[in-house]
Amino acid sequence: MTRRKAFIIVLSLFLLSVFIRLPNLNRPVSKHHEFMSALMLINIESWRQGGGGNTFHYVPLLNFQNPADKYPGKSVWLDQRGNEWYLSLGPGWYIIPYFIYQIFNLPADPIYLRIINLVFNLFSVLLFFYFLELMLLPEEKERYLIIIGGCLLFMFTPGILWYLGNGYAHTGVMIPFVITFLLLTLPMLASPEKINILRLFSLAILIILFVFIDWFIIFLCIVAGLFALWKMRYAKRYVLLSATLFMPPVTGVLLLFLQFASYGGAEAVAAYWKARFFVRSIANESTPFLMMAGYLIMHLITAFLPLIILIAVTWLWLHFQKKAIAFSKKEMLFLKLYFCSLFLYNLILLEWSFEHEFSILPWSVLLAYIGIRVAYPLIIDKKNIYVLASIYLTMSVSQYYFINRPGRISRDGMAYNTFQVFGEQLKQVPADYKIFSNLETNAPMIEYYAGRNISVKPSYDEAKKYMQERNIIKAVWVEQDKYQLRKITIIR
Repeated sequence: MTRRKAFIIVLSLFLLSVFIRLPNLNRPVSKHHEFMSALMLINIESWRQGGGGNTFHYVPLLNFQNPADKYPGKSVWLDQRGNEWYLSLGPGWYIIPYFIYQIFNLPADPIYLRIINLVFNLFSVLLFFYFLELMLLPEEKERYLIIIGGCLLFMFTPGILWYLGNGYAHTGVMIPFVITFLLLTLPMLASPEKINILRLFSLAILIILFVFIDWFIIFLCIVAGLFALWKMRYAKRYVLLSATLFMPPVTGVLLLFLQFASYGGAEAVAAYWKARFFVRSIANESTPFLMMAGYLIMHLITAFLPLIILIAVTWLWLHFQKKAIAFSKKEMLFLKLYFCSLFLYNLILLEWSFEHEFSILPWSVLLAYIGIRVAYPLIIDKKNIYVLASIYLTMSVSQYYFINRPGRISRDGMAYNTFQVFGEQLKQVPADYKIFSNLETNAPMIEYYAGRNISVKPSYDEAKKYMQERNIIKAVWVEQDKYQLRKITIIR
């Protein structure tokens, strides 16, 4: 098979993945971690209301700019203007959609965010195609058939279908950066002759940009940097690679800190980062370790079950057939480097990882690669590849639709427009009246449609007490039952 034909087939498979998503792409923001999309859209509106992102030095905000949507008092989670800021991660994944919305003068509607997500999906698939070309030997039998299979496994997991479709998340946005890092770094780690100024400069710029998306790059650089230090025994040129893997991450973190500090002050940013680390990392002891680890396994199942089954079944088949998978040195380098980085990432940030299914999205690259390599002995017979592909696609699409049921009603019986209807009913509340309600938890999806922020309190009396403690004069109590509006009462 020619490279051109393989490329066209992979693009066709991508279009098929878009077609599969169509029943969900234009539905209201609602289920399955779409609170991330809601937060992104709230931030776009908030920056616009405040005069543009530059007014806030492009620091992400979680509240609107209406007078009653600001927060009274002082807190590590608030800026000096009473906004709830978000400093846990770099703001790059906020800034990218914001500028696209601004350049094209788009309303803050979710459909455009989902289209942006699909573009990141396309970039990820194309880069994975090139990555497979890099990893597989030119003389490999049916090389491009393997590459097509690898791209298929990567694209059609329930996790990728969702989080690079409806479920906008930084771990999805960063996948093209991850694969580009591997494309640049692995050849240099494998051969010192590949270490040159252009590659090192490109890698340094990529790392700095990556810091503004997610912390995963820190773990990638630490592990790859240690590999490079080990190889310094054989070639002094690895000193340059080590420096490039250790210095740009520090530079990126410093630039990120300076950006946040230019808006809120160095002490405030340092206090936020310290508090957030103890909340989101393995240092948080509020939840048992085994329970958090169990949730991570569940996330892998909900996001990658068909791929995991494929790996397990083909591996067992190879074992009983007494056939061994021979990974090349280059492949072993990738597997060791990437697995160690993923393990450290989810272990150090364990509390955050167990609470968010999308935390395991970077595993898609590793699992898809292992999947196609263990399936290789089967797919060299072209009859088998059609059978395996059909079974895999059926399982993946079925799981995707089971979790994200098409239509108006979700799997748990709630209508997808429930948050939209409830939120739009709250638009009648004047902008200078703070909104209190006894929601089970914060619901950014409702806030997005309301154009207002909601303070969650267990009762009317607790809301009134909060008002008195913070000298809030105007507020309403929203009585609801399972997100159905019952009554709006002015708190007196």
